[in-house]
Parts: sequence; C-alpha cells; structure tokens
Amino acid sequence: MKDDPVVVAGDICRDWLAWSVPPSADALGAAENWRLHPGTRMVARRGGALLLADMLRHATTRPVIGPHAGAIEPDGADEIVQSLVDLERAGTAAFRVTRLRGFSGPENGSRVLPVLEGETPRTAAVLVLDDAGNGFRDNQHGWGDMLARLQPGWLVVKMARPLATGALWDAVRQGPVGADDRPDADRLVVVLNADDLRAEGIALGRRLSWERTAEDFVRQLASNGRLDTLVTCAHLLVRFGCEGVIHHRGRSDHPPVLYFDPRHAEGEFAEAYAGAMVGTTAAFTAGLAAALADDPEGGMDRGVRAGMAAARHLAATGFQADEAGTPVYPLAGAFSGQAGPPVTAMPLPRARIVQGAAWSILDDVLGDPVAAARRVVTDGPSAALQRIPTARFGALLTADRREIESFRAIGNLLREYLATPRARPISIGVFGPPGAGKSFGVQQVAQVALGRRPEVLEFNLSQFTALADLTAAFHLVRDRAVRGEVPLVFFDEFDSPFGGDLGWLRYFLAPMQDGSFREGGHAHPLGAAIFVFAGGTRASFAEFAAPINRPDHPDRARFVAAKGPDFASRLRGYVDILGPDPTGPDDRLFPIRRAFLLRALLQRHHPSLASGDHFNLEDGVLSALLTVPAYRHGVRSIEAVLAMSTLAGRERFGAADLPPQAQLGLHVDPTAFLARVMGERLDDDRRHRLGRLLHEAYRQQRLAIAETDQERNELGHDTSMRDWADLPAEFRESSDRQADDIPRKLRRIGCFMAPDAGEMVPVTAFSDTEVALLAECEHERWNAERLQSQWRLDARDTARHTSAFLIPWRDLAPKWRSLDEAMVAAIPRVLQADGLQIFRTG
Repeated sequence: MKDDPVVVAGDICRDWLAWSVPPSADALGAAENWRLHPGTRMVARRGGALLLADMLRHATTRPVIGPHAGAIEPDGADEIVQSLVDLERAGTAAFRVTRLRGFSGPENGSRVLPVLEGETPRTAAVLVLDDAGNGFRDNQHGWGDMLARLQPGWLVVKMARPLATGALWDAVRQGPVGADDRPDADRLVVVLNADDLRAEGIALGRRLSWERTAEDFVRQLASNGRLDTLVTCAHLLVRFGCEGVIHHRGRSDHPPVLYFDPRHAEGEFAEAYAGAMVGTTAAFTAGLAAALADDPEGGMDRGVRAGMAAARHLAATGFQADEAGTPVYPLAGAFSGQAGPPVTAMPLPRARIVQGAAWSILDDVLGDPVAAARRVVTDGPSAALQRIPTARFGALLTADRREIESFRAIGNLLREYLATPRARPISIGVFGPPGAGKSFGVQQVAQVALGRRPEVLEFNLSQFTALADLTAAFHLVRDRAVRGEVPLVFFDEFDSPFGGDLGWLRYFLAPMQDGSFREGGHAHPLGAAIFVFAGGTRASFAEFAAPINRPDHPDRARFVAAKGPDFASRLRGYVDILGPDPTGPDDRLFPIRRAFLLRALLQRHHPSLASGDHFNLEDGVLSALLTVPAYRHGVRSIEAVLAMSTLAGRERFGAADLPPQAQLGLHVDPTAFLARVMGERLDDDRRHRLGRLLHEAYRQQRLAIAETDQERNELGHDTSMRDWADLPAEFRESSDRQADDIPRKLRRIGCFMAPDAGEMVPVTAFSDTEVALLAECEHERWNAERLQSQWRLDARDTARHTSAFLIPWRDLAPKWRSLDEAMVAAIPRVLQADGLQIFRTG
C-alpha cells in the first residue's frame, strides 16, 4: 500500500572517523598543551543498519522504521561492533578515506536492537536486512518475532561473508511471508559484493573487460555447491565496485543482465578520486529498496540504476564537513535522482558463453561498424559509442575487447610489480604488424600504471651488429636504475636474426631471470626496469610461440635451439596490437580502430576542421579513409595521407584536398581508395540483389502513376521498364548505384542498415519529413549520375541519352516527385527482402 513503511533491521555498528589536525595557532599561551602539537580528532557516526536506515530516509518519502536512534551513544560502547576509518582532508569541505582499520567487537557480544521500541508493523513495502555477519544472523531473538509478524512486499537481504549461512538465511531464503502466511520466493532479493564471492572461491576476473567478467560469472557461479541457495535465489545482485552489477535470476529462464559503466572497469571510477569510500553497498541497497517500494512490479531496473548512482555519488564525494567541520556521510545528494555517468544494461548471451563461443559487447550492440566509425570520427567516441565499453590509457583509447583485456592485463601486471620490492626487470612482449603503434600503446599503459610519464630507453636490435651493443644498452638501463628510476626499456625487433634466426634471445635469458648481465667475466645487477620486447617479424604472440604449441611445426627444432621456449617462459605478459587493418576475413571491427586513430590525428594536427566537437569531412573522403582495404605501413600511412593533403586552414576535408593518385599509391591502393571517395560500393552480390529489388519497385510505381492508357502502352516499349534479365546493362548499373547510395541516405536521417542489432528496434517506415528529404537526395544523385554519363536535357529518349527530368527538385512536377518519394519509401522493405533491417544510430 501507498503508506506502508520500509523496515530496516540488521547488524549495527559505530563508525569512528579519525583525521589529523594541525596545531591550533590560537592556542599559544593557553593551558591546553595538546593544542600546540599536531593531533587526531575522532567522531562517531551511525553505521551498518543504522546508516542504511538513514540513507533510506533520504531515498524515499515513505516512513522508514529502523534500529533505535541512540545506538551509537557512548554508553553503548560495550554492546555493539566498532569500526575505525582513517581520513584526510581533501579541500575545505571534504574528507577522503586513507585506511580502513577494520572492526572490533564488544566484549560480551553484539547487542541486537529491536526494529521498533513498540510493536512490529503488520505490513511493509520492503523489509531490508543488513546481514554483515556480525551477530545479527544468529540471534533469533532479534528477528524471529519480526519475521513472524511482518508481511513485506519485498525482502532485500544485504549480505556479507560468510555467504548463505546462519539461522537468518535459513529463515528467509524461501522469501517473505505474504498475507496467506506462505513464503513468496520470487520476492527475495540478495545484494552482495563480487569480492565476497571471490573470497568464497568463485573465480571472477577482475578489471579486464566486462565481457570477461560476465563470462566468468556465468561459468563459475555454480562452482561452489555450498552456495546453491544463492544460485537459485530469485534475484541475486552482485556488485562489481561502483561500476557494474549483474542481476542473476535463479528461478526463471531469463538470462542474467549486466549493468555496467562503459567508461570504467571495476574499481576505476573510485580510483579517479583520491582515496576510497565506505558505505557504497549500503547506498546501492537503499536506492534499490526505495525503487521497489515505490514500484513493486517494475522497480528492479530503476532500482539497480538508482543504487549505482547513489554508490557512485558517495565514491565521488567522500565524507563532507558539517557545520562543526566534522565528517558526515553525504546523504542529501546521493538520492537526488540525477542520472550520473551512463549505465548500459545488457542481457548476457548465456548459451554462447557456456558453449565457449567468442563474443563482445561492441560486436553485439554495434550494428553497422562503418556507420559507428563515421560517428566516432565526426562526433567523438562518447557520442558514437554511448553503450559500448571503451578503455582509456593516457592518450590511447580503444573499444576492441581483445586490446582492452591485453592492455588492462599489462597495466595490472605493472601495478603489482611496482607495489612490491623489485631487484630485477619485469618482461613483457608486444606484437603487431609494422606501424600498428606498439611503442605508443605500451608507453600509454605504463604511464597510467606509473602515475607519471615513464623514462623511456629504446633500442632497435636490427641495428645492433655485435654483442657489445647489447651490453652497452644494459649499462644504460643499470644507470637509470641506480638513480632510483624504473625505466621503460624497448627492445624493438627483438626477433631479428643475429648469427641465425632469433639469435638475440639467448642473451636476454639471464637479465630476464636473474636481473643481471655479464661483461668481462663479471655479473652486473640491472635493478628494477620494465623490459618490453616488440616483435618485428611476428605479428602476434601466437605466431611467435607457434613452434612451442605445435609439435609438428617445421621450425620447432630451430626455435628450441634459439632458446625460444626459455625466452617465452620468462615473459610475464604480452599484448597483441591489432593495428588499423583487418586481422582476417572475419574482422568487421577494423573501421572502429581506424576511427579512433583518425580522430586523434585530426585533433592533434588539423583542429581547423572541427566545429566544436564535430569534424567536417566529405562523405566520400571519410568512407575511403575508413574502408580502404589496407594501409601499406599501418598508422604511419594514415598519418602520411593526412600530411600530404592540403588541409592547412581548411574548415572541411574534401576530395579536392587529397594528394595526387601517384602519391596516394605510396600508402594505399590508389584505385580502391579513390573509388571509395567517388562513392560507396556494396559488395557485388548485395548491390545486384538490391538493384534488382529497387528496379521492381520502380516498375510498380511507374505503372501506378501512369495517368492514361497511352502512357501505359508507351511504358510497354520503354527499355528502362524491361524485366531485370532483359534490362540493358546501363540501367542495371543505375539500379546498382541506387543500391550503393542507400547507406548514405540512411546516414542523412541518423540510421544504418545491418542484418541484426541485438535489442534495438528496427525502423519499418520513414516519416513524411524523412521521405521528402531522401527523395530530394535521390533526385540529386540521379541527376549527377546521368550528367556524368553525358545525358542531356531534352525530351525523354533513352537511345539519345536525353531526359526532361534533369532539372532541380524544386522544378519537378508533383507526379514525378512522387516517383522519387515512393522509391525511398520502399527502402525498408527492399532491405528486409535481402535480410537487412534499418536501425537508428545511437
């Protein structure tokens, strides 16, 4: 009912917040000597179920009934759990957490306070139990009567380790008791943190990619049989920091739903602010419970989003200073309803994950990669890929799952290395085609891990002619380490020959393993360093290590003789840089990678092309840059094409600004590139199929607008009205070109075509405004096509290549306008007949 309260019970805690204070200047000469020295102040705040109840009072307008308000007064110090949190000042109005000192329990056990000083209410919108594992779950006197009397609409259990144990869980796992005195298991929600699952033995990957997190969850959740009651719970909400939540529905066939922040991995949002924060799980639970109370049937999705927003508010804000200058939880703004950073919800492809099939959110959600890539260049990644996970490492931005996971794995590895005492280098391999940006990518990841720009030493082994060259390089590394630096050392083209294939590998084994190198019979320690081995002849680690993994590999004996297996075993990680070109026939995401690179280069070198955040490029030029089959020298070729174009001071990048064809040939196939500049071209099979369908639509509409029998008879002799099989090649090509132009038309109205686009709703018809716009576009395209083929304005005569319709759209009679309008209105059904659908961009 509308006036039913939200009831909160559970473990309570007194949170002691401690922070340093400087000497008090106005205490000089005063009697209090302690004021003359730096000191520590402490204040007690309501924690546990007390804090959760306070949060709910800000999150909902319903009455909130919680534990006794005086629970943290000093006279209760021996009866409840205490926690201690160290803070530091962050400006004049905020405090950040520097250390969590943990809990201390009372001498005589935790006192469990009643929900009310009076009787428990008969009904409640939501009952929230804060089960922190601090005694409440095993003290039936604290909750037995309440559970027997209370009939809540929803039961929300905020659970901490040890999970799914104790008398309380046995009493509530069948769900809340309804008016018929029977439990309703479908009204039970459990909220817990992923780290608690990990501590229980569930192997959940940490901060690699949301896809990896989802895969681990689907495959590993049921791996601990003791948690079977959680796995079969109606609603299990697992928090991955402030950045993600998985909603698992163990009593239905619905797939799990992943809610995630596309811009951050687990833990990254909170790390963007100095220090940690406590109370984020309570904030999430309060936002969830408030939404379920207000909308019992449809509040789950809104509740998850509201809870994530509240948790992130706490993480971003920290403790705030009250009027007395002491820290308090920032509750007033946590439940304001502000959307905060974007959150994407995506049903997980459970069957594909269980089968081990590869998948990525980018590929599933994207629809048409070229359409999205265009928007990345023109409008920026945030506008084009709002629902897609992206990862930023300094100046490097990527949306490809493979690169995200590789770069984050390397970043995690470097952070772990830097956090421990280190007496020898750490070794990482980086592979990719020439010009893929291997050095740039690793430098950006290292910069993030180090928290500063790394000291970089680069050595190209293909230019070394003697072992003394490598020894000199090691001395330079040692010099940096002696100065207390951790240099980033690139050994480029480490797989170059030296007295044979892979001849340098054997000389790196001791430095990698023991952290020393030999010269003149003496061993010299290297110290801490990050060794990065960049391949020059192998495009991927799999290609490099193939002789190890394939016993029948023709180069196996040679690889073993060159110490390849020993070298590979000393690598602590690797990353494959994909580069701007397709990695194979199934790589449909290369235009996205090119788009990131292209926009970054335009921002750096050609800012005059931008109007605000929008870059102005002609449609054909952008198509060519994104879809040309290959760049001869990778990223360097993209840079070169831009550098050779006449863009200084230009406000728009057009075809006339491109370099001559011969110059283009240095970096791309000039014929393929310029063909794309002139206009997009679908693959031959598709353009012929769509061309035939468009021709049939033209014939039907042409007959429909014929006004007299004479006109209809004349159409019977018109060569452009013949069946497709008998149609002259010129008119077939015209229909094919009309098909080629469909993607451009769709972009004009913010759409794209694709075989499928996941959960997106297809467009089955255009609006009248869109039809009018596209019809004019089609007439202009047709005019250009005919004029380029040397047609002239005159009475219609296909044999003489004359037409009366080579006039501006505004001069066309309504009858002939209707023909173009009918043709563009037919696009959705024409595409559908060929297995394609239309979707709105974004």
